[in-house]
Parts: sequence; structure tokens; C-alpha cells
Amino acid sequence: MKCNEFEFEYIAAPDEIAGDACEHLQGCVICKAFVAEQAVFEKQLADAVCCDVPDGFRHSIREHVVNRQSSFWSLPKSSLALVASLFMAIGLVSTYQFVSQPAFPIDRLIVEHLDHDGVRSMKASHQLTPQELANVAEGFGVRVKPSSRASFAEKCPIGKSFGLHMVYQYKGQPITVIYMPEMAPEKTIPFQYAGLKGWVKPLKVGSIAVLAGVTIELPAEEFAGQSIEWL
Repeated sequence: MKCNEFEFEYIAAPDEIAGDACEHLQGCVICKAFVAEQAVFEKQLADAVCCDVPDGFRHSIREHVVNRQSSFWSLPKSSLALVASLFMAIGLVSTYQFVSQPAFPIDRLIVEHLDHDGVRSMKASHQLTPQELANVAEGFGVRVKPSSRASFAEKCPIGKSFGLHMVYQYKGQPITVIYMPEMAPEKTIPFQYAGLKGWVKPLKVGSIAVLAGVTIELPAEEFAGQSIEWL
């Protein structure tokens, strides 16, 4: 986990930090200082904020944040902290997760993520061992099958949530597979734009996206049920 990913999780839900975030915090001096600074800020804000919240305010704020997602990380850290802390101080946010469907089109979130991280993931040439892949997948409560053809597996931000981003070899060509436990469309969504094609299919928990370049053959939707097993 990187420092900016930890800050993302901590600002959203400081009382729910666990797993990778806890491990990162224990070994990172920078993030320890960040947490200490946040604690002081939270106390000051709690002492200062006291107001009534109109009906519908939570929904309007969440919608605004999603629509401005591309510029979220360009905000100063102090602004991020203020927004998130204000949410908590007036009882607007109890968890930082999408419900069954994201407000922003899920295929757009996936393609946007590939714009930022696709080149790096595709350049990975080392074939992961089954144990290396299992170590990453277990953090999502799943087992990935088959485990012998993955060259990349990492926890990555997808919109306002996280996904298990993997690269597989399918018929000799690299394809991207992303498991998203907190986001799911109502039905399978095919898409093709920005030089990519793919589909997103809902599962019993979350969803899975499979995509590649427009000239590469993709597996059928049955691949979704064959590739993920819940622990």
C-alpha cells in the first residue's frame, strides 16, 4: 500500500482501518505523523462544528464528489481532510463504500483506471506463483482461478473503492481482469471505447471486469464464474 492510498482510506473512515492499511501504518513514519496531525484536527473541528443537516444533503454531496472524481487527488490534503472530517463531524458518513451500484458508470471507472495504471500492469513480465497471487487475492476474500497465468496482481483504487487488478495471458495475449467486491451493475455491461473493449458482469458478491485492446479476443462471460471462488 502507498501513502496516498492509506490517506485515502484513513480520511474516509479512520475508525475502520484494518489489514493492509494497519500494516502500512506500523512501518511508515510519514503516515504516523499524518494520523497524529489528523487527530489534532478532528478534535479542533469537533469543538467548532455544530449545525443541523437538511434532508438530502448527504446524497447531493456524494453525487458531487463522484462527478468530480478525476480532480479529487489534485485537492490539497488539508481540503481533503476538511471535507471528510466535516462529513464525520455532522454524522453524514458512516462508511466509505459504494452500495450495490456506483453513481458513476462502472465501465467509465474501469477505463479511467486503465488510463492511469494500464501501461505499468501490462509491462509486468514476471509470472506470479500461485502463492503470490493467493496472498493478494485473500485480502479480497477470494481465491483466483486459474492461478498459473497471472503476471500482475495488485490492490488498486477504482473510483471511490478498491479492486483486485490482475493481468492474465489468454490465448497468448494479455487481458486485464478486475474484481470489484463493492461495486456491481444490475446486469452485464459490454463496452468498447478509448481503444479498449470488455465487459463487466455482476457476481454474487461485487462484480468482475474483463477487458483488453480492441484487436484481442476476450473470454466469454462464463469466465467470470470460473475465475473467482469465495473463501
